[in-house]
Amino acid sequence: MTRRTAMPTRRGQRAGRASMEHTGTNATVTRDIVCGFEVLVLENSRIRATVIPSLGGRVWELLDRVRGRQWIWHREDVPLAVSPSGSSYDDVWAGGWEELFPNDAPTEFEGRELPDHGEWWTTAWTVAEATGGAEAVVRLVADTRIRKASCIKEYRLGGDTIQVSYRIESREPEAFHFLFKQHLAIAVTPSCELSLPGGRVSAVDPAFGTLLPGPGPFDWPLARSPDLDDVDLSRVAARASAEREFVYVTEFPESWCGVDDVSAGASIRMRFEQRRTPFLWLFLTYGGWRDCYTAVLEPCTNMPKDLAEAVRAGQSARLNPGAVFQTSVAVTLSALGPRD
Repeated sequence: MTRRTAMPTRRGQRAGRASMEHTGTNATVTRDIVCGFEVLVLENSRIRATVIPSLGGRVWELLDRVRGRQWIWHREDVPLAVSPSGSSYDDVWAGGWEELFPNDAPTEFEGRELPDHGEWWTTAWTVAEATGGAEAVVRLVADTRIRKASCIKEYRLGGDTIQVSYRIESREPEAFHFLFKQHLAIAVTPSCELSLPGGRVSAVDPAFGTLLPGPGPFDWPLARSPDLDDVDLSRVAARASAEREFVYVTEFPESWCGVDDVSAGASIRMRFEQRRTPFLWLFLTYGGWRDCYTAVLEPCTNMPKDLAEAVRAGQSARLNPGAVFQTSVAVTLSALGPRD
């Protein structure tokens, strides 16, 4: 790994261009090399976030510097690597915080062959801005090729929060349906608890999961059954349990989700725009899926994950020619509050 260096201001170049990279007084943006990939590190006294533009602009590190808790999960048996479009996501998924557009499951839909988990994660993004100051700001841009759109991601780190804003402008001649989803893989331990404001829980695929006593719906966090023991979905099982579950959450009274680490006294919260992403998916694997141990937080525009089914249900996002989809999330790292 190379030594991290501050990004100097370059003379004769305007702010906002890709080469205008520098350090401010309170928050910084620096370059580094991680696993052979150039990264941008946004950092202040409370948080360090590492972004890999060439790998879908994924966040590879999200460190609570005050409590020493690194929240991003990394898969042990899969290295970071460039994956061509059309790759099997499950085979090469190395972890991190990513986003999905314009689909989840690979499908032929509205005249296009849409790749596994969409286009963003295999797209190399261009750095359009990287500046420090009261906040650290990184803006990435990319054009998707299969479902044509001009895309912007802007990371803004300040205090104990990193906010990410998204802008997707259609370059298609006709309207199209799409899915947009967060995919934040949390490094969990048995001392962790999933935290939601409530909601109704149902299985994505009852044949996949091992935790729920049926397809649901159930009221978060308890899945009750007259014939089986109640299941508390907020509890993170040990890796040796080999449990797994994949659920949709709807009807939540507030638009946030998170994880509490009781042992570390630390908490992570993702706040999202419910009018844009009205559904929350949770992918939970406690050793039960490919020996992975993570909880993935997935606020989403759509339900269910199949685009055609979501369109039939009237629960899919849609863009007209030249129209723009915008949304944002804010992830806060803080001390764990009083327990009930």
